[in-house]
Amino acid sequence: LIAAEPVHMSIQESGPVSHKVSDDQYRMQSQPLGICLIIDCIGNDTDVLEETFRGLGYDVRCHRYLNINTMNQTLLEIARLQKHRNCDSFICILVSRGSPQSIFCTDHTFSGFPLERIKKYFTADSCPELLGKPKLFFIQSYIVPENEQECTSLEVDGTDEKIIANTKIPWKVTIPQVADIFWSHCKVDVSTLEKSPRSSSYYLRCLAELLCNPHKRKLSILDIHTELNRKVYEWNKTTDPSQQYSLLLQHTLRKKLFLSPT
Repeated sequence: LIAAEPVHMSIQESGPVSHKVSDDQYRMQSQPLGICLIIDCIGNDTDVLEETFRGLGYDVRCHRYLNINTMNQTLLEIARLQKHRNCDSFICILVSRGSPQSIFCTDHTFSGFPLERIKKYFTADSCPELLGKPKLFFIQSYIVPENEQECTSLEVDGTDEKIIANTKIPWKVTIPQVADIFWSHCKVDVSTLEKSPRSSSYYLRCLAELLCNPHKRKLSILDIHTELNRKVYEWNKTTDPSQQYSLLLQHTLRKKLFLSPT
């Protein structure tokens, strides 16, 4: 009898399987997919958003009712995390009263922290660990009329810059063309919140519903946002003009992006 050679079989170790990603698609395979920072200065949306993005595979960090200084420190701490190096994306969700170009957090004597500055914490020059990776921002602004805003000057702790809070300063409305940014900004008059203080944002509620739907979440983020836009405009058809949502998307994505692992 001829002794048979022992058969050596390779056994796949437990853990994520690495799949080749096409050149026209962002890699979304890391565990977690990235950090999801939620700053909710109203307090009605955190729970649903946390559950949604944790279910997608994100490391969710929640912060409620921050003032300007605390928010600034939170953004700095998150931007400096080395964990970004091993993650494939980053998400930031902001919910606050504000003006079209700024948010107020919980401060009532300060007329705004520029949204443009918030984005800059996570661009490649400020956070090199996120270079080439998609950075998504979902912002719900409850717009306070100008005649109700107070103009003051405030120095933000932890930075060398002074932010001059004056509604007459021409803050840029558009987002500069920085690569790999997805910027979804929804605005509604603050009276919507005042009429129903405990109600969640319709925009964020629809976003969560779409991302929790096993079929919808397989779509690209641009297709998901198109569906989100449709839902918001359907809502506006049956709503008083003063309570209607305005949704704007600006992005500099260079590839297709799917929030489900690919």
